[in-house]
Amino acid sequence: MGHEGPPVETDADLAGAIDSIADRFDGRLGVFLGVPRGADAFGVLHRRNADEEFVSASVIKLPILYALYEEYDGRLERLAETRPIAPENRVGGSGLFHLLDRPTPSLEDLARAMIAISDNAATNELIDALGAERIESAATRLGMTNTRLRRKMMATLGDNEFEPLGELPDNGPANVTTPTDCARFFADLVHEATLSPAAYARLRVPLDEQKDRSLFARFLPYRTPIAHKTGGLPTAAIDVGVLRPADVDPSPLVFSAFATRAGNGGDASDAVAAVGEAAFERITSPQTEHGGA
Repeated sequence: MGHEGPPVETDADLAGAIDSIADRFDGRLGVFLGVPRGADAFGVLHRRNADEEFVSASVIKLPILYALYEEYDGRLERLAETRPIAPENRVGGSGLFHLLDRPTPSLEDLARAMIAISDNAATNELIDALGAERIESAATRLGMTNTRLRRKMMATLGDNEFEPLGELPDNGPANVTTPTDCARFFADLVHEATLSPAAYARLRVPLDEQKDRSLFARFLPYRTPIAHKTGGLPTAAIDVGVLRPADVDPSPLVFSAFATRAGNGGDASDAVAAVGEAAFERITSPQTEHGGA
């Protein structure tokens, strides 16, 4: 499901393209596309279900990353301290640390693996190191007020017996976020609004090195600068981040694209990729005025 239809040269063209993608997708699509004017101010290109809650999948790892660097800002050298991964945290799914006994990783090793290769064992160990309450509080301070972390990774699969990290909702997923919340994370990153420059420089490394380019980045030209985090479940595909095409408008594009469906995920990833293709066409068009206030 690539982008189909006329050229995307204006915000109205972009809205039409995303409407077409949504019409062809058998599920729910959430989109936020905007140029960050500040940590919580955007020139909005397009919004669709942007304030609605979606299952977060691995995108919930973003507030964990932020909470770690917030906690250690001013003493970043301590991120070199080693942190053995507890046996119960060595869950499967994405990542490698559940397979490795040595060497013992540092806190920063865990953070980089959590984002760059979406390592679930590293994520669970960082949740223990920081505490779920501290992570949720950090997310709230960042403006991610509709983001909730209530279960560890892979908590409902296999033989894992993790206790909930907080009160679970009566219905719906335990871990959720919104397209707007994720956009706020990356607007803060662009404007370096709440942490030190040194903390942002290190926090940004695994986002720049994210290995999954099958979603929003699928149809982007090779080596397009992008810092992002993907997430996936059998019923969902998610990609959130910031890209800055070279030699075009110097303003970066913050993006959030969520696609969920009731049955097997199927074309959810294709829908996210099509949004990425349409968004890139818009921001690289001759039209340079990007959205309103």
